[in-house]
Amino acid sequence: MSSLVYVYAVLPRALADVRAGIGGRPVRWVTQDNLAAAVSDVPAAEFGEAPLNERISDMGWLGPRAVAHQEVNAELHERAEAMVPLAFGTVFHDDDRVRQLLRDQAHALSGRLEAVRGCAEWVVALHLLKSPEVANEASILAARTEIEASSPGRAHLLRQRMAGLERDAARRLQADASEAVLASLRHSAADVYTEPLPTDTVERPLLRASVLVPREGESRFLDDIERLRARWAEPTYRLLLTGPWPPYRFGGLTDDQS
Repeated sequence: MSSLVYVYAVLPRALADVRAGIGGRPVRWVTQDNLAAAVSDVPAAEFGEAPLNERISDMGWLGPRAVAHQEVNAELHERAEAMVPLAFGTVFHDDDRVRQLLRDQAHALSGRLEAVRGCAEWVVALHLLKSPEVANEASILAARTEIEASSPGRAHLLRQRMAGLERDAARRLQADASEAVLASLRHSAADVYTEPLPTDTVERPLLRASVLVPREGESRFLDDIERLRARWAEPTYRLLLTGPWPPYRFGGLTDDQS
């Protein structure tokens, strides 16, 4: 059976005794100068371009292989000072092609390794559970004062406008919450990437951000998250946190580099 070379991550040096990878195949190393790629052999019948594109939406096939990919990279991240994790499905025809990647992208890979050294990735999402209370907003208070001082006819027209004012005030409060959370993250993290918001989900977050956090600063970062949760609290908001993860967003190669 012909095989391809599956790449999990790039590190400054090889590590010994790494867990088995996809399909239980051993993880081995392809090295070039000061870079080492963690790889394993995978069947071309599954991981060639055409069969991979056909199978990628089959969760029964994808699930265990994606888990194996993540488990290898989680171990590498735990043991290494720096790593560039690659996306699931990064395959090359042979070891020479992997070495070519390490040669051609040596400068970019070394820069990314340095950027994520000693860091982990976290994902923060701010969700809106119900519309924020706007009764004490300045625009609403001013409108009510004007209504009380107006003639009956004008007061009626102003009341009709009140719903629009309340919607605008609620949107401003939501935007303020997102901006305040993002500003706090930028203060406590080494880097922040604001993720595009999904449009096809029932519960659309107000903010979703990937955050690069130095491991030595994780306690302070987690304390900041708890303060944000207290400020933007349920039942109006919900702040979700996942991680730590390997730095996929900040370390991984872009499509034009793989």
